[in-house]
Amino acid sequence: MAADAMERTAPWHCTTLRCYTARATTPNDFRHWRSAPGAPSLRPHRRTQGGGAMGFLDKVRKLFSFSFNRLENGTPLTPAQHRGLALGAVYAAESYLPINALTTESDRATAVALLASAWGVTNASSAREVTESLLSQGHRAHYAVVNPRVERLHRGSRSDAAAVAQANLAALRGEAVARGLDLESTRDYYESWHEAAEEGLFDKLPRPLPASIMAWDMGRLVQLHRLIQDAQLLRAEESWNAIASAARMAQPSYQSWRDFGDSFVVGRAFWLATHDLDRIAEDTDTFQRATAHLLSHEHSPWRQMAW
Repeated sequence: MAADAMERTAPWHCTTLRCYTARATTPNDFRHWRSAPGAPSLRPHRRTQGGGAMGFLDKVRKLFSFSFNRLENGTPLTPAQHRGLALGAVYAAESYLPINALTTESDRATAVALLASAWGVTNASSAREVTESLLSQGHRAHYAVVNPRVERLHRGSRSDAAAVAQANLAALRGEAVARGLDLESTRDYYESWHEAAEEGLFDKLPRPLPASIMAWDMGRLVQLHRLIQDAQLLRAEESWNAIASAARMAQPSYQSWRDFGDSFVVGRAFWLATHDLDRIAEDTDTFQRATAHLLSHEHSPWRQMAW
């Protein structure tokens, strides 16, 4: 749950490395934050396959090749591992992460700092705790309570909107308690998601909205374990077992990779709504391009294996 709480703060109001790492989720977040007044000069360290610093021009060339990052000398993966890693493919496509290796290509010190600040993970025990939180609840627990009520309110008559909103808040309290959710967080999610609907931001999202945003939580879990492996906190087998659990949960929840990708995009918007409504449209475009690329490119992991 610590991870969810820390990710609810906007990255672009930061002025220190610790603040950035606590809040940024993707390189897009980093670029947005770096453009803010007063942001310090920070450069996240990345490695090439050979272990040296990746040159800026080489990185740009690869980003605009519209291909995928595949490690040439990576450890061969089993079919089950390929499938599990594909749950995090939206991040891999957006951030040019390896699609055939459980790594962000960060050095150990960078991974340790990111895990501590962004996820509250400082050792093997906390790594397991946050993993269990993503598998058991994640953001989808709040979404399941909030989204049906917001959609119903948004579709309903304007004349009784105030009464419906009041009834929703009362019902939210009861359901949040029943599900073991934090009351303040649940109310924040409800008000933010309702505001997103009122601002017309739902029009930017895949419709109909999914019943669950499990894809978002499972994609985050893969991203988490990329960093855990870079930080050398858990044995690879333990990370792969966690990812296998995520794959088993996701499989019956969606009908296709397209459904999974749409759910991921909506989940990210649900998270982002709590702190920067103005950014949802731009961010959604970015991640929808990533999912479209995964669905259309012949070398995409989503094209190379059936759901």
